[in-house]
Amino acid sequence: MWITKTKHMLPRLFLLICLYLTTIFTLLAQNNNQIALANEYYKQGEMDKAITLYDELAKDARNIPFIHNNYLEILISKKEVKAAKNYLQRAQKTYPSNVRYDVELIDLYFSVGDSATAENYFEELATKVSQQLGLLRNAAQYLMSKQHNAYAEELYLRARDIMRDPTAYALQMGTLYRFMNEKDKMIREYLIFAQENPGNARYVKNILQNTLDAEEDLNSFIALLMERIQSDPDNQLYADFLIWANLQTKNFYGAFIQARAIDKRANLNGQNSMEIGHVAFENEAYDVAQRIFKYITENFKDSRNYIYAKQMLIKCKEQLIKNSFPVDSADIRNLVEEYNSLIAEIGLSNYTLDAYREKALLQAFYLNERPEAIEVLKEIIAFPNAEKEVVGKAKLDLGDIYILENMPWESVLLYYQVEKTQKNEELGQLAKLKNAKLSFYKGDFSLAQEHLDILKKTTRREIANDAMDLSILIKNNTILDSTQAALNIYAKTDLLLYQNKKLQALDTLNKMLEQYKEHPIEDEVLWLKANIKKQLGDYDEAITILDRIVNELPYDILTDDALFEMGLIYEEQLQDLEKAKALYQQLLIDYPGSLFVAEARKRFRKLRGDFIN
Repeated sequence: MWITKTKHMLPRLFLLICLYLTTIFTLLAQNNNQIALANEYYKQGEMDKAITLYDELAKDARNIPFIHNNYLEILISKKEVKAAKNYLQRAQKTYPSNVRYDVELIDLYFSVGDSATAENYFEELATKVSQQLGLLRNAAQYLMSKQHNAYAEELYLRARDIMRDPTAYALQMGTLYRFMNEKDKMIREYLIFAQENPGNARYVKNILQNTLDAEEDLNSFIALLMERIQSDPDNQLYADFLIWANLQTKNFYGAFIQARAIDKRANLNGQNSMEIGHVAFENEAYDVAQRIFKYITENFKDSRNYIYAKQMLIKCKEQLIKNSFPVDSADIRNLVEEYNSLIAEIGLSNYTLDAYREKALLQAFYLNERPEAIEVLKEIIAFPNAEKEVVGKAKLDLGDIYILENMPWESVLLYYQVEKTQKNEELGQLAKLKNAKLSFYKGDFSLAQEHLDILKKTTRREIANDAMDLSILIKNNTILDSTQAALNIYAKTDLLLYQNKKLQALDTLNKMLEQYKEHPIEDEVLWLKANIKKQLGDYDEAITILDRIVNELPYDILTDDALFEMGLIYEEQLQDLEKAKALYQQLLIDYPGSLFVAEARKRFRKLRGDFIN
């Protein structure tokens, strides 16, 4: 009997459920249509029609999440403050876990000048999130989005008190202070976050690199770190950040002091110091790099860092000598002997092949000992199991020397070999640039341009810039001069200079200045002449020539180059810092789009005394 009744009831129950679901789906579909229509009115700017529909839809709490943004915006724009308050209070009670409605209610009362009620609602919100800390971050983010940053800070600070953890929410508070532009508080919070996990330090550095964009901000950060280190000298995190901050300001010696301390504590055989020395060298701070590498060679003779530091120490001396004009051949000879001593001490191996190569370049380009240099480079190329990069460099160097020896076809062959074996690498791109320059020397400007058009798109900035400069030189002096006579003479003169025939090149340039007055190539001729004078140590004459470019050819492409070069000569060779500072300032004012602006600004501020010692 019971089974029979049950059998009859099941179809009826199923039918009722289907009818119920159909009704629900129908209502939902109708609501969706009404919401879509209201949104469309809103998009079209027909606010009266939109608000009529939204008012009706808002009566059903299920619609609130779908109409909220548009509806609230219309209410506020129409100054329907009371309706907005009632709506938000209903949304707040219906969805108590969505703190967005709480925040918007606070914001609404502030917008109408009722700060006391806004404060009361904030206290309600603070009590809610204190009891449900899972809501805290959302509440703080909504407050920040409404520019109520002080309230967001208050929520985090109260949560810290409740948790009895003064380090809680450090990342979030750091972000908050970043938006508030309170950089000292921001830094303190980010340092707390970095302390929590060593992996956080890199994330914090990335943020600080984008935030501490002024020298004074970095200097303030450095001062804070110094205070922390004095109170907690064993905290390696502070030393690590201090190294990073000093590198940002290019205070390489300051970075080295901290790196050296870390190396000593951890028995790292000068590893961190080596890295700082390499960065200093790459940034042409050769005097500082020299001190660092000297320290390593004197204190870690039994470590693997010794060989590299020894080579880099000689390279530092080499760069300092090459940048002291005129270059003293006796100093070059001493460098060659130092390379010989290194190879005698360590032996010829993959560790010393690069030093052997550097020695060959000094012999070829400064001591006129080309046959000896050629033999050294051939020995490197044939060395068993030599690294691919070292062999590639040696081939390029050998090609360069063959240009000195007037054997261009040998050079072309070597350059093409490197292009082929290292096609997508930096050396392959450099080889293509050298081939372009060789075509330029020979007067084959169209072939040179083909190479340069490819290189201008390379990802290596230095190579792309060099390619762009040579390409512009060719275009500027072939479009307006179909004979290309002036450019041919200039190219041959550039080759003479490459072959270290400075006086012969200078004589040709003087003739060009007489023959090609007001020709597009005039600024390039003056520029090349100024460089030769600088290399010969005639700094006053070099400045006179550069001044001609600035004042007589102010609209040519090399004007900002000439200004910057004059500043360098006054700063580094003549030690007239006031004149150097004035020239850097002129560059910043007159040529704000120049590629030299960043470096000129740094040097100007350094000469003005902006940086800490």
